[in-house]
Amino acid sequence: MTVINDKLNSLFQELEDIKETYVDLSTSSLDKNSKMTWTEHKEAYEELGEVFSASKFRSIQTEIIEEVIYSILEMLDGYKNLNFEADLIDKNTKESIMNKIQLHDKYRDFIELKKHL
Repeated sequence: MTVINDKLNSLFQELEDIKETYVDLSTSSLDKNSKMTWTEHKEAYEELGEVFSASKFRSIQTEIIEEVIYSILEMLDGYKNLNFEADLIDKNTKESIMNKIQLHDKYRDFIELKKHL
């Protein structure tokens, strides 16, 4: 089970890294002097920067992205209407990393643990 936990932790850490990248990008875009080559909504970000502090906006973005990740993992766990069963397989060992677990619950545990570290 430790190998599976290592693989889950690796998956969840990659998801967290993606989340942090886009939270950082969007939060820095609140500043009128920032260069925003990644977005088509420069003016909207600047308007938000006049209303929200960077820390409040960061919290909102973090929450939204975590909920999107959680919902995607719920879908993989079978709680949405995919019309087929999904699995995540380690290509080297041919083992499922989803065996008898719920990804969305494990992800929530992972982010809660990271918040308390």
